[in-house]
Amino acid sequence: MRRSVILAAAAALLPLGVVPAAAATSSRELPRTPAGQVLVVHANLQDSVRPADAADTTDLDNFAERLAAKLPAAPDALVLNEILGPGARRLAASLSKATGYRYRAEVSGERTAFQPDGSVRETAIILNSDTMTAAGPSGYERVQDEDQAYTGAARRDGSLRAPLLAVHPGADPATATPAFTALAAARFPQVPGQAQVTVLGGDFRNARCAVPAEDQAVGCAPQAFWSELTGAKAYSDALFDKSDTQSRSHSGYVLARGDVLAAGLDTAYDADLPDRAACKAAFDAGRPRSAPGECRTAYYADVPFGWALLAPGRPVQQTVTPGRIALDHCELATRRAEVAVRVVNNTGEAVSRTVTVTAAAPLTANPAESSLDVPAGQGATGAVTVTAPRDTPPGEHEITVRVGDEVTKVPVTVTETCTEPAVFATSFHPGREPEFAVDGDIATFWHSEYSPPHPLPQSITLNLGEVKQVREVNYQPRFDGNLNGTILDYRVYVSTDGETFTQVATGTWATDARRKTASFDPVDARYVRLESTRSSGGSYASVAEVGAE
Repeated sequence: MRRSVILAAAAALLPLGVVPAAAATSSRELPRTPAGQVLVVHANLQDSVRPADAADTTDLDNFAERLAAKLPAAPDALVLNEILGPGARRLAASLSKATGYRYRAEVSGERTAFQPDGSVRETAIILNSDTMTAAGPSGYERVQDEDQAYTGAARRDGSLRAPLLAVHPGADPATATPAFTALAAARFPQVPGQAQVTVLGGDFRNARCAVPAEDQAVGCAPQAFWSELTGAKAYSDALFDKSDTQSRSHSGYVLARGDVLAAGLDTAYDADLPDRAACKAAFDAGRPRSAPGECRTAYYADVPFGWALLAPGRPVQQTVTPGRIALDHCELATRRAEVAVRVVNNTGEAVSRTVTVTAAAPLTANPAESSLDVPAGQGATGAVTVTAPRDTPPGEHEITVRVGDEVTKVPVTVTETCTEPAVFATSFHPGREPEFAVDGDIATFWHSEYSPPHPLPQSITLNLGEVKQVREVNYQPRFDGNLNGTILDYRVYVSTDGETFTQVATGTWATDARRKTASFDPVDARYVRLESTRSSGGSYASVAEVGAE
């Protein structure tokens, strides 16, 4: 029985993790993508460095079976990292067997990733021979001492050109990005009147947000490479736009100059194989039979694969993500989540889109009205913060996002509980987050943002988790021989609800690295705030450790 997946419209594609459990996985049961569309898979298969791992193909066979079981249609192309030539050819054969479609390794390396000149070659591209053909140049181009695979693929029915690049920065992805996009533009220029989707698939070694965290905020300050690709270069991050896994930290991307119809990340892998570390050692050693039982037929890599169904770009593409939000994170007395609005301008003239967000009480949206001004041939992203009081009863709500003339309804769930961090700060410099002020290590420290400058006062607020009686704040300045940001003039505030703060102490500390204390009459508090109004070295603040007793 064929899967009942209709590809006449992108909405018919099922996201990963919700494929019906009874779906068959034997050959020729995956639908074929329709004319004018291409389904691209990206994966870092981690199968290129250790000879014993590369010699054993169990993980590659598992990967082929996983794709056949979890994808909504037969993949047209795979852009892969950390796989050698023999592995790419083996995967093509395994995928042919698992799906019934014919696959071939169009661009693949040799038996080792390491070239005689010291460079690395471990990217590959596999094509579905029944749906795709090579219709342009293929080969490798070196960027940051890594060889990047490329091919000028096209649909066999002539409906779409799909240049593909399997990229893997060897160092800073921000400096590699211009080379990647220049390679795509030089090898595969847009032909007037011909439908084309250009794809950069790769592991960029960094998550989207500039500040590393497992939970990636939708409106976080992004990495420079992501800003460049989704801004000036007008690529769409398919997993960000359509997968509803925006908050998950991952370094693999399917980036496309085109329209993203659907996308997914293999998040079901987390439940199917929760302890991948237990599998990895055995597979890395080339001994999969020694791995725990559930690993042997399921493990394919440390990180899940991603996929995207792509089509030619529209003149102006507008996206509101995610498709649903949950107000399950708190900051002081407020629940909060974010919605991103993306506009990609594929025209030759600048466009401007008004963004209006309507939210009924108890929800609020900020900003409720804004605009995205997008130069010709570029993209732009704006964030809207949705909030509700922390004590809002659990339930279902909705906001309405209007971008130009397009209206999107976004469901909003207020959860039973909300996750609240142990510490907050008015600002921080990336790499100097407020969590470093409560980690018990005086060698690490919080530092308020200084690039761009954020003037004083700056503060850090402890969340005690419950109302307690406190009588002093202990402050350890940074202990690395540099007193920049050491708090001199201070104020201490307390609050029981996170909304109303009362000052309980003020004073001046000496300019040195010795531990300091601010004492006050005992008072009930759940939140304790230490604020700097004057600091050593400039208009910023730093804290190695802070606590309240």
